[in-house]
Amino acid sequence: MREIPSDSNVAIVSGDFIGFDAEALFTYWTVPACVQEWWPEQATIDLSVGGNYSFEWPNLGWKLSGTYTSIVPGERLGFTWNWNHEPNTRPRQVDIHFQTVESGTRMAIFHKEFGQDAVEVADRQGIIEGWIHFGMKLAGLRDGSE
Repeated sequence: MREIPSDSNVAIVSGDFIGFDAEALFTYWTVPACVQEWWPEQATIDLSVGGNYSFEWPNLGWKLSGTYTSIVPGERLGFTWNWNHEPNTRPRQVDIHFQTVESGTRMAIFHKEFGQDAVEVADRQGIIEGWIHFGMKLAGLRDGSE
């Protein structure tokens, strides 16, 4: 996973996931037991447009939640993003695109809208670093490098 240069109002990261077909990679985002292998400790998912998700880290008291805005299995997943422990940030939109490539699947994450003040700039950078970190954990599920 790496950052893709973009306008400052959007964070974009992308990477190739060796050994994952697009449908399998999509599943790691949409089935609670699968998403818990690489990201939250607890996951609740109502996988439907307008359905909600909740990812929780109980020991930290953190909860990430939102609503699904787009679902095309193996191609695209969209959802809103809102942390309970960051009350001064506004909900954001995340769009994930899956594309089959020779070695597996290329995944690109578009996370937006960010403002221009110092808090928003820092939040954007933290989002980029977080997606790279957790994207590498996800990739490690198939290549043994986790």
